[in-house]
Amino acid sequence: MKKIKLSALILAAFVVVAGNAAALEIVSAAKTEKGKKADFVLSGPITVKNIAFEKNAVVMPVTEYKDRTYNDIKLLSKSFYGKLESCFSKDKCAYGVKTSTPAISVLEVKQLKSPTRVANVILSFDKDLSVTFGLIKKSSGEMFAAYPANFEVNDDSLKSLIEKKVIEGFESSQRADKKTGGATAVKK
Repeated sequence: MKKIKLSALILAAFVVVAGNAAALEIVSAAKTEKGKKADFVLSGPITVKNIAFEKNAVVMPVTEYKDRTYNDIKLLSKSFYGKLESCFSKDKCAYGVKTSTPAISVLEVKQLKSPTRVANVILSFDKDLSVTFGLIKKSSGEMFAAYPANFEVNDDSLKSLIEKKVIEGFESSQRADKKTGGATAVKK
């Protein structure tokens, strides 16, 4: 009887911990353009620039390159959207919150035909935000992550972790392609 109660208690504790999983937090927001745009410092510290509030909706920044528009930074959760919306509409932001390094995982790898930018690797940050990084391969064989214009990281250990995840995601997709014999995008 005691073993069953202990097991149930452990399971309940696990559910509570899983339910309280880390989430991106807003550390600060610097509003521009009469409060219609802001640069947000998030957990990590990560900065996402030029997030807009238009027609009562949060609009994430885009990257424009050669007459094309890329949505490199996307929201993944309603709760994080609500935090951003509150900062704009109600002027309620959580400042000075002690934050931890976000959990980063590979969502998708899209291999490209370019000899320099060989892939786009999409990473998830605490399952709240997705960011597309370019994987750049130098002629020497060295690889590194190219960041979207509106995304910055001000922590060397977090930069190293992002770099590692981008390269590992690409290498994992390469191994998967060799097994299947195709050059398809790999979703994780």
